[in-house]
Amino acid sequence: MLKKNLLTTVAAIAMAATTALPAHAEVTIMYAEWLSSLVEPGIKNFEAATGETVNAIKLPGQGYDQRIALDLSAGTAADVIQMDSFMVSELASAGYLHPLNEQGAGWDQFQYYQPGLLEVASYEGKVYGLPTDTDVRMLWYDKSNFEKAGIAVPWEPKNWADVLDAAQKLKDAGVQYFFQLPAGTKQGEASTMQGFYMLLLGADTPEGDRNRLLNRETGQWIGDSPAIRRTLEFYKKVYGDMGMPADLNYAADPGVAVREALANDQLGIHASGSWEDACLWDCNGVNLPTREERDAMVGWTPWPGSGEPGAKATTNISGGWTIGVNAKAANPDLAFQLVTTIFDVENFKAWTLANHRMAVRTDISDSPEYMEDAYLAKATALAADTTGRDTVPGYQTVSALVQQMTADILDGAEVEDVVQEYHDALVDEFGEDKVITYE
Repeated sequence: MLKKNLLTTVAAIAMAATTALPAHAEVTIMYAEWLSSLVEPGIKNFEAATGETVNAIKLPGQGYDQRIALDLSAGTAADVIQMDSFMVSELASAGYLHPLNEQGAGWDQFQYYQPGLLEVASYEGKVYGLPTDTDVRMLWYDKSNFEKAGIAVPWEPKNWADVLDAAQKLKDAGVQYFFQLPAGTKQGEASTMQGFYMLLLGADTPEGDRNRLLNRETGQWIGDSPAIRRTLEFYKKVYGDMGMPADLNYAADPGVAVREALANDQLGIHASGSWEDACLWDCNGVNLPTREERDAMVGWTPWPGSGEPGAKATTNISGGWTIGVNAKAANPDLAFQLVTTIFDVENFKAWTLANHRMAVRTDISDSPEYMEDAYLAKATALAADTTGRDTVPGYQTVSALVQQMTADILDGAEVEDVVQEYHDALVDEFGEDKVITYE
């Protein structure tokens, strides 16, 4: 079922990805529409400074990752591309990306990027993308519905049982979407990162990477473990036993659907990330309520661990988006100049602050304006105890299989069957010697 569904999804995306790039563009760029307020002022400044024309291809966020991968593999991708950091190692290992170290060394602002975040966008010691932002993940909650359910705020759950208890109280109080936990293939990487991995990291002891998808010491994917099973049991509890409606996960645009649920007072708990300080209203930071209005409507709390012996008290995993250069760019130097114009400190800082994003450069994070933002200061503190995805070749395949596991749970499958199918799919994909089981 897993591989069949994956192939069906890729085929469908390929059929939708037939739009050709303009033939005579000097520089082309492809990006997701939610990044418009960073990219488009940069394009305007670049055109004014160089006299060159930029051909900009703006795409919906839904399915964007798959479109980029397909265009690069087909040789039709833009010169400059936005990509999720988890894609970098795989795309770079396939030879699709242009390394940026040499050009970056000649740019006076390259020095301000945090080394750890450049590492996330690197492969075999070479940087292939400049980060737009980083993030942390947390549980957001609607304060009015918490009051309706009799749950005290600020809400500070200590373990999974506390989270499920709050979800049950919200359900009993008539809140339709009492716990929106990302699941299924339509949610894409959100299912893996905002849902599955946040649970997985707190499901078991961290020793020996028992609570991860990959044993980083041996390079083997974990096909079965107590942590994977506990995570899937949590999903089954929410969507099976408790009857959480799954339709937000299948919406044409899940982000829009969540915003509508919040506006209609239908949302209880939402498993998501630091970007929601803007994105619960407008990801471009245009139509945001005031700071006071937002704080009155929603709150957030760290994801607690499961409560199992040895498990972490709270969990976090960070990712982020990047902008890089196609290895087949007609003029790599001109393409990199577009990238640096987009990331010029004046434009980049204005976007970071307006959209309440976590800074990736010290010239922005150390600025008085950034430090004065109470939300950014508090959310950034969560990054002190975070980890990253398993950004090695093969991760995209594993993430897709994880998403399918959650989809199967939504469809009512049993955990035992879902785990067995996941394990077998990993063996088929990587070989038996690259897959291990934890008891």
